[in-house]
Amino acid sequence: MKLQDILTEEPTIAGVNIVPVIDLCLVLLIILMVTSPLLETADLPVKLPQAATIESKERNIAVTVSPDGRIAINQDMVDAGQLVPSLRALLRKDPTTMVILRVDRASAYVTLTDLIAECKRAGATNISIGTEQTKTNG
Repeated sequence: MKLQDILTEEPTIAGVNIVPVIDLCLVLLIILMVTSPLLETADLPVKLPQAATIESKERNIAVTVSPDGRIAINQDMVDAGQLVPSLRALLRKDPTTMVILRVDRASAYVTLTDLIAECKRAGATNISIGTEQTKTNG
């Protein structure tokens, strides 16, 4: 080899080619994104409980408490002292009846907790808190 040929040759690259490393990282990221939803829940055989919905109104009992403290069971107004006996009489037919508590959002939290305790004292085993369905745009 002549000196002129050595000087005109392209110099060798001494750096690391990171393109294969980036390709590998992107493939691993895609694999992670595909498999991560599968890892959210445990792979255990479970029988989930069935829930009664509002469609079965004949079986539900609605207990409504207004912000000023008035109480109604379904459509009937009751005094605070008569809540447990009235509810117990309705639950006597079917103790698994869903009791839906409808408490105004402006009421104190202690009102809801006291109402839950009174429903349990009346023998209610299925207690649910009524909520308002949020409306979505679209």
